[in-house]
Amino acid sequence: MDVKSFIESGLLEVYALGQCTPEERALVERMLEQHPALRTELEAVERALEQVAQAYAVSPPPGLKVRILEQAQAEAPTAGPSERGRAGHFWRLVLTWLAVVALAVALGWQLWQKTRLSERVIALEQQAADCEKRIQQQARLQEVVALLRHRDTRAIVLSDAAGNGSAKITATVWHNPVRGETVLDINTLPAPPPGRYFQFWAIVEGKPVSMGMVNLRGDDAFQTLPFHPEAQAFAISAEDNPNGNPAPTQVVLVGKI
Repeated sequence: MDVKSFIESGLLEVYALGQCTPEERALVERMLEQHPALRTELEAVERALEQVAQAYAVSPPPGLKVRILEQAQAEAPTAGPSERGRAGHFWRLVLTWLAVVALAVALGWQLWQKTRLSERVIALEQQAADCEKRIQQQARLQEVVALLRHRDTRAIVLSDAAGNGSAKITATVWHNPVRGETVLDINTLPAPPPGRYFQFWAIVEGKPVSMGMVNLRGDDAFQTLPFHPEAQAFAISAEDNPNGNPAPTQVVLVGKI
């Protein structure tokens, strides 16, 4: 059994409570000897159990300890037929107090177990959400690959609109008029200047038509854009409004279809 599976089995907790079967105890002690890191885990379990017991312990009735000691002192020198009855009463008080403490520990242990179970459920739910996210990303990637491999897909390279020839400011748009799809590859697109946001445009009959904002914070390297069948070119502008502007303020990239 590996260390992770052993920890998740709950045997350390049972061992700490002294509830192991002889076989389980032997297994735990063998694992502790083989894996020193488990001793740290065992100490953490023991500390947690102690904290639970302290947090949920039920205080004995006021004056119980004093009454027990007083009765013990009073009965210590006493001899005779009634001694056995008084001693039995004394031990019944002691056992009652111990039973209350044991009940508090048991309730605390159950609460601690429920807490651990809840944490595991939350972890499993997070793993399921991550798995679903990866499945969606994989499906999205397959769609992009199908678009890129399609014979009618064209790569439109958007370059520096100012004509400076900067190799650092480029972007590629994959455009397919047959499939009616336009996808922006943002892998090489740098972050906009501070306080600016990229907006995508389709140039139709010499006029810019907004196709929405470029999302650089998404998990995907490809962003699907609205398809415009009459687009003659594409452009990206830097805007001061995170929601975009009706007309481009500063065009930074442009490419003809």
